[in-house]
Amino acid sequence: MMVPRPLPNFRVTTTFLALLLAWHAPTAEAQKRSTRFNAKPSNTVEAAAMEFALSAEEIDQLIGKTADVLTSNGKQEQNVEITRFFTGRDKSQIKSMEVKAENARRGKRLFATRLVEMTVDDKSYRFQYLPSLKAATIEDQSKKNAAIKDKLRSSNEQFWEEIPEEEQLKHVEEYKEFLTKVGEHFTTLNMKFYETKYFLFYTDMPAKQVAPYLIQLDKMNELLGQSFGFKPGHNIWRGKAVIVAFMGKPAFLEFEQQFYNRTETGNAIGLCHSHGNGKVVVSCYRGNDPNFFGAVLVHETAHGYIHRYKSTVPIPTWINEGIADWIAMIIVPSSKEVRFRQTEAAARLRQMKTFGGQFFNSDRLDGWQYGSASAIIQLMLKASPEQFKLFFNGIKEGLTWQDSLQRAYGLTVEQLSQAYGQSIGIPLLTP
Repeated sequence: MMVPRPLPNFRVTTTFLALLLAWHAPTAEAQKRSTRFNAKPSNTVEAAAMEFALSAEEIDQLIGKTADVLTSNGKQEQNVEITRFFTGRDKSQIKSMEVKAENARRGKRLFATRLVEMTVDDKSYRFQYLPSLKAATIEDQSKKNAAIKDKLRSSNEQFWEEIPEEEQLKHVEEYKEFLTKVGEHFTTLNMKFYETKYFLFYTDMPAKQVAPYLIQLDKMNELLGQSFGFKPGHNIWRGKAVIVAFMGKPAFLEFEQQFYNRTETGNAIGLCHSHGNGKVVVSCYRGNDPNFFGAVLVHETAHGYIHRYKSTVPIPTWINEGIADWIAMIIVPSSKEVRFRQTEAAARLRQMKTFGGQFFNSDRLDGWQYGSASAIIQLMLKASPEQFKLFFNGIKEGLTWQDSLQRAYGLTVEQLSQAYGQSIGIPLLTP
């Protein structure tokens, strides 16, 4: 009988955090500069936020314009006149703004800490709050997106376009027709259809078994959206994501062969089919372990989410699998599979002292390497969710993952390996 090994020991995680954060922690001198004219941001996240910021002159030109302004509590100020910006000595960094509704006697002051985005003359702007400066910049989304599009075009990639609501409804109907064909093929299984805000779930599982998985999927969708910076309720999918879940493996294999002409699935319990047009279909089977199945379902669906996020740029395998396992561990804590993988990875690396030059650049991971992938993602997120967001966005915006790592965390691949190595007791771990 196999006895599960103990969970990873993260006693030295603070060493990792210290290594990462030391690169960008504001010094006393930097903090002093933040009160001076033309103060500079104290970390990489703030520096990136200033790259497409409006100048003082451009901000002045917004005064007197009509705007729709979104605040952090989800409230919108619609069709209000921008009457004034309150700034520090640097006129491009705002402390607050004053807006006035059409028939209001007086204006309303909105503080920078609460501002999210606004639309003026059909152009979108995003407020980027800089804690070290206690002020916000206004980011020109059109200018930023144009620059990213140029970069993506050079590698034959592109943004995923926003889909109008009427087209979203058409896509959902298209998927329902597809699921009807699936049901006609599996007439003996008595498959049932379930729909949530983000998912179309088609299965032969008993109804009482389905509800927990629907909850987990919706929770995954909201948590990934929060991690990537979306407003609550944002639908990233082309229509909705499609889940075809069978009770047994034979039906899963038959589905793959019939609808995807796939005869080899290895030991897979689930597969994510990410189509070039943005459609995402996850196929899977429940088997005998409901907790493990829940983790697999979240893991595979997360791949679809990553595919649909921002652009068509593919994400390196170790990051893609690491995020998918990390979110599965968070959403389905009753499954211990991800932690066992992390334990196995740590044990192997203590023997080898190196990744062997393959892990970070491989298109396919060995089973134990999933543990390293999720552990590194987990530690990067613990170090700084905002820096991780900058790191991930950088890749989706056309940077190599190595350049994005340097930009967001100030680390090389070798330093990232050593930082992870310190967290598992191998200070000189090499990539």
